[in-house]
Amino acid sequence: MTSNTSRRQRGATLLVTLIMLVVLTMFAVTGFNLSSVNLKIVGNFQQQKANESVVQQAIEQLMSTVTAFNPTPAASDICVNGTGSTAAACSASGGYFVHIDKPACNYTTTAKGYTKKVGELTPEDTNWEVRASYTDSLTKASSALVQGIAVRMLAGNCPAS
Repeated sequence: MTSNTSRRQRGATLLVTLIMLVVLTMFAVTGFNLSSVNLKIVGNFQQQKANESVVQQAIEQLMSTVTAFNPTPAASDICVNGTGSTAAACSASGGYFVHIDKPACNYTTTAKGYTKKVGELTPEDTNWEVRASYTDSLTKASSALVQGIAVRMLAGNCPAS
């Protein structure tokens, strides 16, 4: 009778051990899946920040041009960190092709320290809005940025006023 009970206990130990092994395996698989998801989230966040910095750099390049804020501004495409005037040429040279919408002049005010007299060109403080966007060709991740820019210009250079 003792040997029969002993055999049953050995079988129960094996069953409990197998159940614990299955549970531990499930914990390990869940841990791997969670770390994989977290890695993807971090990768997406890094790509988003990289795209935003490319768009910001394109806006900075636009601001440094003379023709960006004139009475008839136009939309433009800028190659950041590369060369070429087309998306394919820019991409081939390792750059990023960013589209910038036509800058919009929101409003103007007479510059402080000046009085506006009829017939004279006095400086004005103008406020512009610039919208830029970029879509990564590999990941299809896109970023858009809107930036306000204050520029002191001669009167009559803001199409909105």
